[in-house]
Amino acid sequence: MQRIRFGLTLDGERGWHVRDALGDSTVGPLGFLTVLETQVGLTRASPSQAQRVVQMRECLHSAINGSRFYEKSFEADEFGTSATILKWRDLWYEHGWNGSAGDEASGRLQDMSAIDDLARTRVFPGLGQRLNEIAAMLTHRRPQIESIELLEPLEEFPLTWRRVLERLPAKPAQTTTSVPAAREGSMLFNLQAILLQANEHRTGGKIQWRDDGTICIVRAESTLAAAQWVATQLRISPTADRVLVVEQSGITVDAALTTMDLPLLGASKASAFRPTLQLLPLVVRLVWEPLDFTALMQFLTHPVGPIRGFASRTLAEKMASAPGIGGDTWRRAIASIDAHYQADGGEVLSEIQFWLESARFTAMEQVPIGFIGARVTRLSEFFRNGMADQDALRRAAWAAGYQQATALGQALQILQEQGVQRIGPEALDRLVSQATAFGCDNPLLRAEARGCCYVRTPGAVIEAFDEVCWWHMAAMPLAQRYPWSPRELQQLRARGVDLPDTSVMLEREARGWLRPLLAARGQLTLMLPRSGEEAHPVWAMLSSLIEHTGILDVESVLNGISATEETVEVPYCPLPPLRRWWQIPAGAIHGWERAASYSSLNEFFHNPYQWALNYPAQLKPSALLDVPGDFQLLGNLAHRVVEQLYRNVGSISWPVERVRQWFDRAADRIVREEGAVLLMSGRRADLESFRLRFRRSLTALHEILQSAGTTSVEPEKLLEDDTPLGLLRGSSDLLITLADGHQAIIDLKWAGNKKYRQKLNAQTHIQLAIYARLVERNTSSWPAVAYFILRQPELLTTADNVFPGVNPIAVVGASTSLLWERLSRTWQWRRAQIEAGALELVMEGADPTDRSVPPDGALPIEALDRRYNPFVHLAGWDADS
Repeated sequence: MQRIRFGLTLDGERGWHVRDALGDSTVGPLGFLTVLETQVGLTRASPSQAQRVVQMRECLHSAINGSRFYEKSFEADEFGTSATILKWRDLWYEHGWNGSAGDEASGRLQDMSAIDDLARTRVFPGLGQRLNEIAAMLTHRRPQIESIELLEPLEEFPLTWRRVLERLPAKPAQTTTSVPAAREGSMLFNLQAILLQANEHRTGGKIQWRDDGTICIVRAESTLAAAQWVATQLRISPTADRVLVVEQSGITVDAALTTMDLPLLGASKASAFRPTLQLLPLVVRLVWEPLDFTALMQFLTHPVGPIRGFASRTLAEKMASAPGIGGDTWRRAIASIDAHYQADGGEVLSEIQFWLESARFTAMEQVPIGFIGARVTRLSEFFRNGMADQDALRRAAWAAGYQQATALGQALQILQEQGVQRIGPEALDRLVSQATAFGCDNPLLRAEARGCCYVRTPGAVIEAFDEVCWWHMAAMPLAQRYPWSPRELQQLRARGVDLPDTSVMLEREARGWLRPLLAARGQLTLMLPRSGEEAHPVWAMLSSLIEHTGILDVESVLNGISATEETVEVPYCPLPPLRRWWQIPAGAIHGWERAASYSSLNEFFHNPYQWALNYPAQLKPSALLDVPGDFQLLGNLAHRVVEQLYRNVGSISWPVERVRQWFDRAADRIVREEGAVLLMSGRRADLESFRLRFRRSLTALHEILQSAGTTSVEPEKLLEDDTPLGLLRGSSDLLITLADGHQAIIDLKWAGNKKYRQKLNAQTHIQLAIYARLVERNTSSWPAVAYFILRQPELLTTADNVFPGVNPIAVVGASTSLLWERLSRTWQWRRAQIEAGALELVMEGADPTDRSVPPDGALPIEALDRRYNPFVHLAGWDADS
């Protein structure tokens, strides 16, 4: 036979002492409901909220007659409206409704009654209906319950609970929180006595503040400091008989307890943002056209996913440089994945095809229920397989994902059975939210053994404790007004619905707030929020009853003698300072035979430490992949358009109008394959701006090439050769051959007219010089070099009489061959330094030395943009950092 203590606020709480007593239970409404259903034989599988909402949706749809009160809302948001009306119906049933409305009832109540006629057989029962079933069973079946102690007066329970409790051996409990628990004569006793008088509407005046150690009031300037203070108190007296009231920000308290290696309370709330619960919303977002590439990148880089790791990373890297599905870069990525997995390649490619290459649907046409259902089913199977994991924590995460996917799958199945064939994005997102419900807890933050008692709801403190600590008494939301008119409430009460007035609910809430205050035997600690922040109503009441309240500052307490005695001084260790030179063992860097490129040589010349960490040391920055920004994206798209144009045989001889026509046909395809973020919602203006701007640029480039007498164009020409600088490799954007047999290299840049003009003026265009040297090694003739700026079309060149109509940048006594000589001398100077173990850090804040001055005939040294230096924080810190 069971002995039960039952209270309305006890579900999930621990506001009482743990006792080793077989058959004794302390439960809230959900816990007691489970006990009763088990005892009377009414156990059932619990439906998800999403299933019940979908079932209610069918009832609302069937009840539409052109004049229902909810029809306009239902048309705008079917599932949101269904969830709201389901909530109303559940609340009414819990308070005694039988589904009927009289002839005198308002139109809204009569509509609710019509809905209920359908919902009784179509919607899984709510709490009130389940209690009615239990009450009916109790007329001829007796549960194995010896006694029930009610922690609230019987009249405060909803009517359906009262009907059940009247058939059970229930009686009021003798709680210790209804009388002062403190020692008589103490400040705490006086406070508890006056609180009881105020609760009984008897005025007892104010009491004078007296610091006898029984009441401690502290104020924190931040929740972090407040949590640290509480953790310090628990560390000082870990075995004290104590209960914590933590109404909000409980995860902060647990974090502070973790830093002191104390048992966790388990105060963190359930979250919908656990990794396994994030996957389903991402999968749902991938079915819509245009494709959301932010969601796609999150799907590919997510720690949990149905596509294997190497494949996901490879595709994510592809998207980070060329966001789009299809085209040459996509096929190359797929080929590398197939080669990597070998025998399993077919299976991996099948998964990629299913999740990423399937059809997509616009919001107007909506997605077929069967299509999205197949994805949810596949995801459920993925999570179910993970539930075989040997690790209990990971297994719990897989189970949460499986429960979420299964709930959505069941809701979609019910929709199909109702005859719904398609669903829109807003409705689908609402279903996903309802399937996720409150999320799941973090298994690593659950309550641990020997953790002290704690409650989220003050009224759940049902026993006296030596110490009560009410943490962070910030403002809390109060009971809300009903969404029904006074007339409708009166009509509901006439039909037996015993809904308490808002004022009654506020009074009950206030009585619950008294419980922790009256439960303190030895000390009551109140933690106030920072000054200026709205405080809890309890503090407003207490401050009106106490004269000259003494409040301690938390920060001063944490820095006091008693606190500092618990700490250990950590020796100060300054960050390494920024220095101009690093000294390493001579000869430590080798491997000069490795192939070099413009990118590596640029760092080698201008910032040797960056080169050393990037290439010889091969340090790799963390890869936080994301879709490219507009500058990189538009530049990549422009390069790809030019490349594909001139890969067409004979395209250099096309008239300008044909180039425009080709661009108009090819642009959409190239954007879909490598710049599809421009197709996303809100980016149409950016796409059209790019299309119009670049159409003019492409025309200008083609006219320049034709006027120069170009006979062939080789886009993305691979160049490689042995040079005095070692093996060099590169890829020129355009290598053109003129009618006289001479060649020219054109490097395409999206923007930077002024920047690249200055490079040519200063003879520091080393990228063009490297490519020109590689061409010269094969032809024995130095090609002309130029930059073409795409955003504001302009050809910048030092070559005279090559491009008609273009004014060259004339530099007296300069040539590409001389620039190569300067480049070679710079390389020899830097290599000698590095072989001797000297690495220069060319950065702002590190002043140059005599060794920083390049020899005569070498390139001037310039500081590279630190935004593109992933090792900037390994260089050291100056005094202002």
